[in-house]
Amino acid sequence: MPSRRALALLCLLAAGAPARAQEIARATVEVSGLPRSASLGQAELSALGARTASWTVHGTKRQVTGVRLDKVLTHLGFSPGPMGRDVPVSEKRAGYRKVVVATARDGFRAVFSVAECVEGMGPTEVLVVWAADGKPLSPEAGPFQLAVLTDHEPSRSLRQLQKIEVVDVVAR
Repeated sequence: MPSRRALALLCLLAAGAPARAQEIARATVEVSGLPRSASLGQAELSALGARTASWTVHGTKRQVTGVRLDKVLTHLGFSPGPMGRDVPVSEKRAGYRKVVVATARDGFRAVFSVAECVEGMGPTEVLVVWAADGKPLSPEAGPFQLAVLTDHEPSRSLRQLQKIEVVDVVAR
């Protein structure tokens, strides 16, 4: 039979679970620099086409659940822009000349060209993740994390994702 102290600890841990669930439910990631800006929570992100993928980090294989970054950008109005002989060179695929700056809670940033992240255009597969191995991300990693499935090291995969900003570097 467990001791009173062990039972008290179990009760405290169980009481914290609903608070963590509420924190996750309220969490959002800010997305800006597109025709529409938004604060997206897990429900909104999941509705964009959640998927589970294998991701190996520091030799450990994990199953992460999230949505492709390009789906988030498209949802908020990203367009690569026109292409064709009649389009002036300065206007051709203007959307592909932009970059994504992802920022973590601690200020760490990762940068991607938009073109590299768009399925069918570039080779980089980036997910906005909210679960790993069937469980919500830990407080140290989440509530959202950026997972770059195609990078060979996790230097652009950041924890505690807070902000995604699309920046037109050509216009600056």
